[in-house]
Amino acid sequence: MTDKHSGERSRPNLGASGPLEYDSGMLGWDFVESRMREASNYWLASAGEDGRPHAVPVWGAWLDDVFYFVGVGRKIRNLRANPQAVVHLESGAEVVLIEGRFEEVTRPSGELMQRVDEDFSRKYGGYRPSEYLSDESKSSFPPEGLFAVHPQLVIAWSGMAGDATRWRIPTGK
Repeated sequence: MTDKHSGERSRPNLGASGPLEYDSGMLGWDFVESRMREASNYWLASAGEDGRPHAVPVWGAWLDDVFYFVGVGRKIRNLRANPQAVVHLESGAEVVLIEGRFEEVTRPSGELMQRVDEDFSRKYGGYRPSEYLSDESKSSFPPEGLFAVHPQLVIAWSGMAGDATRWRIPTGK
């Protein structure tokens, strides 16, 4: 089964001893869209060349099925060395887990940067990443750039996994 923006939709195997018994239907992509769009805090997990894991909360924007964030430090070094990332929300009850490919957005279009700025400003009290990317004096930790995670696999559920749904995103999406 396919969903509007998402590729193949199916049930994930979340049980240690085999598939869970599901008590409700699968979620639609709108569940992922709304939670990712409205979230304020996201967890970003990465691993460096040595395989050591690292997880950190970040601010972000969900635009056109891509997660955008700004950053500095270990998470960026890790993602440059190993471009696979996991992004997830804070809730353990209404879950969205995204496994994807990291990208440095080296030359964002004016339109993209405006959309990122608008989303950040709406969620984070007027914070506009472009102001900090262009003027390092505004922060003691100026971001190294704009970055993206392109989903390859998404798993989501509400209500303790009874409606757990998995999307496999075609590469190049």
